[in-house]
Amino acid sequence: MMAPSASAPVLPPNAFETEQALLGAILMNAEALDRARDHVRAEDFYEDVHRQLFEAMCLRRDAGEAIDIKLMKAVCGNADLGGVTVGAYIAKLAAEAITVVGAADYARTISQAAQMRKVLETAQAAVAMMTDGSVRSPAAYATGMIEELDAVATAGLAEHARRVTLGQGVSSVLARIEQVRQGNAPLGVPFGLPKLDNATLGMREGQFIVLAGRPGMGKTTAALHFALTGARRSGAIGFVSLEMNAAELSERVLSAAAYDPREHETITYRAIAEARGLSQAALERLYRAEEACAGIPLWIEQQPGLTLSQIGARARQMRLRAERQGIPLAGLIIDHIGLIRPSKRYSGNRVQEMTEISSGLKGLAKELGIPVIGLSQLNREVEKRPDKRPQLSDLRESGSIEQDADVVLGLYRESYYLEHKGDRTDEEEVRLFDSQNELEIEILKQRSGPTIRLTCFCDVACNVLAELGR
Repeated sequence: MMAPSASAPVLPPNAFETEQALLGAILMNAEALDRARDHVRAEDFYEDVHRQLFEAMCLRRDAGEAIDIKLMKAVCGNADLGGVTVGAYIAKLAAEAITVVGAADYARTISQAAQMRKVLETAQAAVAMMTDGSVRSPAAYATGMIEELDAVATAGLAEHARRVTLGQGVSSVLARIEQVRQGNAPLGVPFGLPKLDNATLGMREGQFIVLAGRPGMGKTTAALHFALTGARRSGAIGFVSLEMNAAELSERVLSAAAYDPREHETITYRAIAEARGLSQAALERLYRAEEACAGIPLWIEQQPGLTLSQIGARARQMRLRAERQGIPLAGLIIDHIGLIRPSKRYSGNRVQEMTEISSGLKGLAKELGIPVIGLSQLNREVEKRPDKRPQLSDLRESGSIEQDADVVLGLYRESYYLEHKGDRTDEEEVRLFDSQNELEIEILKQRSGPTIRLTCFCDVACNVLAELGR
């Protein structure tokens, strides 16, 4: 039956009459379809025949053909219209039609009803699984529910990313320029390295930034430095660690916070982990470092094997938490991209899996209006070259990371390779000594700025990074 009866069971959320009114408006004026399509899809319609009508209307409109009564009759011909003739039903749609102006609002209502049904279906499925008398690990069910509900939570992304006019765009740019000139707005979340900040204008909202390097190049060291700088100066920073746990990361942060080149005793994060060899003076420095770190809004998410959808859900939770504290969510760092658990859509095709992940991270950056920094391992081709500095082409086997990224930073430590070389020459021994605490950061790609290379002081053992004066 088309319409619910008084004795019928309670129906799931639906906008049955709204669907009729919108379809009637499109029948009367095809411009209503143009306004509705930004907000609703055919599958959002509750009634089957309405879904078929909307899909047929879209196909006709795209083909430049008329949306008329003949089309309606062709679609409705074999449908169950609840005892109403096709002609009478079409007349009802036309009679209840809304104006073109209201099409967008009605489309939103239909879409919201579809999202409510999705939430209800997810909840009902969970209840069914949890009440069949068996006892199993709830983790898999919870993961599935998070992914299903996150799809509803992100449904507003299309609204967030809607088109703007050129006038609106340039006005927004000029308003930001005035804010910056008056000292009321930063250019972006700072990296904490002046030359890099000047070249990039910081980590800007909506950017997907890739921090790339081979193992041992200092990716986590650099990422934690960026995270601490951003959390101190710009707002909360989320750090999604898919490899290390919070204790390991905290050891690194403590080592960096306690670092003092004037002190004779160096406190490495390995020494902190071992604990027994720390002097009383070192412990006092660590307690002072703890006090300095206590109020920094750096939030570590340490669960391994997260999916892209789960990372998005946690980032939105972080944003709500930051808003409750009266600060912005300034950025999200993911260590590392290769450990994100892919969906089943491209199961077995690693290139397509990585493409889905990189495009999803770029979409998350745009949705939340924050920079998203993803750490990425480079492929082994680097090891075959005499010059092992990273190149943009080293990312090309990793899906579309290279294309999706707004900024790609390549990391290189010459000392790492020299330390692992067994037959060093005298010249290489000198180079090893000179480069012992150096890290090169090169901008391999930047959509709107220069590509430069800068050399930083980097004590990897203490997780310290700073720009060299030269």
